[in-house]
Parts: sequence; structure tokens; C-alpha cells
Amino acid sequence: MPLTLDVAQRTVVGRGAHRLRQQGLVPGVVYGHQVEALAVEVGERELGRLTHAAGASHLIQLKVKGERRQRPVLIREVQREPRSGRTVHVDFFQVNLKEKLDVTVPVVLAGEAPAVKQVGGEVLQVLHQLAVNCLPDSIPGEITVDISGLAEIDDAVRISDLSLPEGVELAAGVDSEEILVKIQQPRVAQEEEEALVGAEAAAPEEEAAQAEE
Repeated sequence: MPLTLDVAQRTVVGRGAHRLRQQGLVPGVVYGHQVEALAVEVGERELGRLTHAAGASHLIQLKVKGERRQRPVLIREVQREPRSGRTVHVDFFQVNLKEKLDVTVPVVLAGEAPAVKQVGGEVLQVLHQLAVNCLPDSIPGEITVDISGLAEIDDAVRISDLSLPEGVELAAGVDSEEILVKIQQPRVAQEEEEALVGAEAAAPEEEAAQAEE
């Protein structure tokens, strides 16, 4: 079911935007390729619920009061007040449903890695987002990475191992050999190994110093 959001055209701009926030409204703007920028205002609660559900990769149908046709948009940026965390501005990017675009999609791990129980390894997720290219209505909500095949230390899943949804491909410039998730040694064991390597490297230097004396 597509997500929708009601907004209204905004006449208050500049410093006057503070009054909107006092009324529970968030100032925003709609823009896009060959789209005239439109200042809008939206209810803070409604926007909060939608951003939680949609994130930055879910297509939204924007209902602008007074307009017959809905606008397909993506949430491009949400600005928040550092101390309170309240939303102070939002940018909507209007898309062309017939044109492909690059979008960043969350990477989510699925399954259990045998290496965790069998050899005491730890799962290290290297990438939490992945840039893909597709039509706006084909944007996946997330990219799922199955880790059930990771059985040994240093086993990994690379981008090239993924099976992307139909109509979705990697964005230009993405290195398909980059690691998404891997199994690493437990931190304690890793620190002990690094300390041992350091000690072995220092030993010849100490012996040389003693010989000079």
C-alpha cells in the first residue's frame, strides 16, 4: 500500500517559519528535475509517523491541498533541532516515475551465522546502506543479506553475492567486490593476537640493543 502525506502550500517564509513550528507545523520544500520549487507546510506528527515508516528510500504520494494530482516524492533531507530533536525542515524530491534514479537503501542481515556458535566468531556488518539504480516505484525497502552460510572466521558476503530484486541494479561507481558483512575473531582473541605479534616484532630490537651494550 503506497504511503501518502497531506501538505499545504506555504506562504510564511524566512523568520516567520518559527510561528509555523509553534503551531505544530513543519516548513518544507518540494523540488525536482524540471519541477518548480514549491514551499509547503506539513503537520509535525504526521511527518514524524511517515518518516519513521518510509525512511529515505520509500516512494511517497504527496497530496498538496488544492492540487488534483498527487506528487510522487522521496524524502531527501530532514533537518532537526540538535537539542530537542524536533523536525525543523523537510525536503521532498519529486521524481519522474519513468526515469531511473540512484537511491540509498538500508542493508539488513537475515539468518544466523554458524561461525558464531561453532568457532566463536563475531558478525561484523561493514556496510549498512547500498546505492542502487532503479525506477522510483521499484525502490526496495531494504536489501536483505543472508548470513547463514558464514561458517568460518574471515568468511564474508560481498556485494557481488547479492541477488537484487528485478529491475534493481547497482548504482554506477559501486564496487561489487566490496564486503557487506564478514566474520571476525572475537575482540579479546584479536587483541591478544595483535599483542603477541607486537611482542614478537619488538623482541629482535631488544636483543640488538642488549648486544650493543
